[in-house]
Amino acid sequence: MKKFLCLFLTTIFIQVFSFVSTCDKQGLVGDLNDDGIVNSIDATILKRFLLEVIDSLPVENPLWYADLDGDEMIDSNDYVILSRYILNIIDKFPKSTVPESPTPKPTPTPTSEPTPGTPAPGPTSEPVNVGAYPDWDRVRTSYATYTGSGYAGGACLLDPIPLDMEITALNPYDYNSYGIEAALAGAYLEVTGVKGTTVVYVTDLYPEGGDGALDLCPTSFDKIGNMVDGRIDISWRIVAAPIDKNVSYRIKEGTSPSWVAIQVRDHKYPVLKMEIYQNGEWHDMKKMFWNHFIYENVDTTTPTIRITDIRGYVLTDVIDSLPGPGEIAEEAYIVPGNVQFPD
Repeated sequence: MKKFLCLFLTTIFIQVFSFVSTCDKQGLVGDLNDDGIVNSIDATILKRFLLEVIDSLPVENPLWYADLDGDEMIDSNDYVILSRYILNIIDKFPKSTVPESPTPKPTPTPTSEPTPGTPAPGPTSEPVNVGAYPDWDRVRTSYATYTGSGYAGGACLLDPIPLDMEITALNPYDYNSYGIEAALAGAYLEVTGVKGTTVVYVTDLYPEGGDGALDLCPTSFDKIGNMVDGRIDISWRIVAAPIDKNVSYRIKEGTSPSWVAIQVRDHKYPVLKMEIYQNGEWHDMKKMFWNHFIYENVDTTTPTIRITDIRGYVLTDVIDSLPGPGEIAEEAYIVPGNVQFPD
């Protein structure tokens, strides 16, 4: 009887120990590098896995850590959920076994999160206006030619561009308005000629163009003028983009913590300024002629940024996510934004 009782107790002990060990191994859901914290590094790992940059997750039970909605699959829905959790848009995961807030282990591993201090602002629901750039809405008068280029490899780096989209290249004087390189890259222009009016998207630079000149795609040129003329008189003005979604961000290949290049896409009006929040202060990012804002030595993979359009509207957003320590973007990729300029 004693022998049987000892065997029974030993079996129970082993089962309990195994259960505790299993729970301990499971760890914190969302903590994909098992450092005891759910943060932007985990989002970067999941993104790289989904993009097949890495072929496995660095945890023993990937489904436990990364299946955040509990549907037995690891997919883009889980990445969206993880991003929203990190940005404090949600305070818990759909998976019922997840604690409402992450609890660090006794000895946390250093991360690329901002140092303690003034908290970075979150995305803004209402923009502020600091004053429009002078004469941004004036009507320009000049001339237009036409070309079949601009759909790939344009100076604005807005590829891929649908082949049925109406586009234009823009003269250097307007392209670099207000002394800002690529100021009107990605702008939408309403162009009027002798035959009518159309709207075009600025995708390229027209280096030899005079002040106000456009080099239109053939479709647009034919709508407002006669193709046989080759060059026609026009007028044009900046108009709102036909967009009904939030802005997005293109992270250029080569981006790393030591050097970042970020392009704003899907903006209703041209974006002339971007700032990044670091060490409790806003810092200007330089806009390049190839339509990206650059900055060096970024201390987080989820930077808070501020963007200003040509009308003076300012939006604050959080970009998720940039490459982490020791990483470099081998290819450009798009990150969805959380804000949009008003009409």
